[in-house]
Amino acid sequence: MAVKRLTIDWSALEMAFDFADMADFGDSMECGSYLDLNTGEVVYIDEEIRTSVDVISDELDDEPSEGEDWSEDAIRNTETFRELSEDEQLSVLAAFMTEYGDSDRFKVIPHIESHESYQDMEDFIKTVDDDAKRNRLAEAISKPKPFRRFRDVLADDRCLERQWAEHEAASQRRAIIDWLHDIGVVPTNPGTVEPEFPPLPDLRNIMFGEVRRFVRFARDIPGVVRIALIGSLTTDKEFPKDIDLLITVSDDCDLAPLAKLGRQLSGHMTSNRAGADVFLAGEDNRYLGRTCPWKNCGPGYRASCDASHCGKRPFLHDDLNTIRLPEELITQPPVVLWPDLYATDTVPKDVREQLIDQLAKDGQR
Repeated sequence: MAVKRLTIDWSALEMAFDFADMADFGDSMECGSYLDLNTGEVVYIDEEIRTSVDVISDELDDEPSEGEDWSEDAIRNTETFRELSEDEQLSVLAAFMTEYGDSDRFKVIPHIESHESYQDMEDFIKTVDDDAKRNRLAEAISKPKPFRRFRDVLADDRCLERQWAEHEAASQRRAIIDWLHDIGVVPTNPGTVEPEFPPLPDLRNIMFGEVRRFVRFARDIPGVVRIALIGSLTTDKEFPKDIDLLITVSDDCDLAPLAKLGRQLSGHMTSNRAGADVFLAGEDNRYLGRTCPWKNCGPGYRASCDASHCGKRPFLHDDLNTIRLPEELITQPPVVLWPDLYATDTVPKDVREQLIDQLAKDGQR
């Protein structure tokens, strides 16, 4: 096999491998992604390109004789070809060559077989140091729909998800290099640049900012007696799953503005792949429920509403069969943000600095 030295656009080729992996072309050589062995370019041929080829073929006078090709000039001079974008024109020319001309010039880019992807997951799991995480991943791929279950587990852990992305990218790069070797291509640029991933967000600081904003508005609502913080943000977890606020309210407190703040908070956190809940307690430390997540609250607005007494107290979502907070947590939350400022000794340093200290500076005593 003759060896070709080509400058490879690694980004385009990696995208083509992803595209080939997602698409199902079966045994068809007419649709898919191709590597041009003359230029090193990646060319995409889909159903729309195939349709353009058929239309252009009809515009041309006759099919070429056996052993001959339609000339490139003849193809370029057709009305349909001239109306295409530059990228589409390149793909159409490639499709003509694949079907009628030099088929050896274009090599179809293969997709990664499912058993290879499964092996990738198994190999990755072996690299996970945390026993609990490793066991969860192993259990996920041992059940039906292993790929979906595997990604569901990753979605709960941003660091693990990033590690998988890096592992998957490195594995794909090795597969591409092996494929190029098999078709006799030697890259003139070996692709030593590692794929770039955006930095993981500083989720804790994002959450601290949202909590401070909530406190500054919620403290002025008549009937709000105390604002406290509970849940995973009061631990040292790098990526807490949600913001959990515990608000003590009087019996006559209008919950509508609190619910609106809660919806805003939840919306902001959804964009950061996290959640938020505003839990409510009475002045007697009795757990009441959560603020309603809907803009309109009352019977008939949401058939799926699981509140025990929907609309009895507007914007109180008393789903007590789903969740309850223990009285001890209500009476002694780990962090109090208003009207007093307090944190237990077990609370991480950044909670004190970003919430207690910042709110103190803002004069929120």
